Amino acid sequence: MASAAVSKSPEDIDVRLIDQEKINEFGKLNNRLLEIRADITQSKADMEKLDDATAEMMMNSDGKIMLLIGESFVEVGEDYANEYCEEKVKELQTKLVKLSTEET
Repeated sequence: MASAAVSKSPEDIDVRLIDQEKINEFGKLNNRLLEIRADITQSKADMEKLDDATAEMMMNSDGKIMLLIGESFVEVGEDYANEYCEEKVKELQTKLVKLSTEET
């Protein structure tokens, strides 16, 4: 009589604890990498929006700017709006450097 080949189903495979820990660590690191890449993409988009806003402010001649803070628009002077945009750009640049370092 010929013996039939016995194959284990995926549920029957035993994984050593150390291997499972490595798999879990890889999963965590991979998820973090995906989060970092998404943050980098969002930060670059935000910087582009700030650059566009700065260009629009230069074209504005009346000196009053409506600035979105939280969920409200606040009317501010052009100088304050420029300082606000410059500060946000610096924050985003710092964040991008940190994220790029963490990505590598």
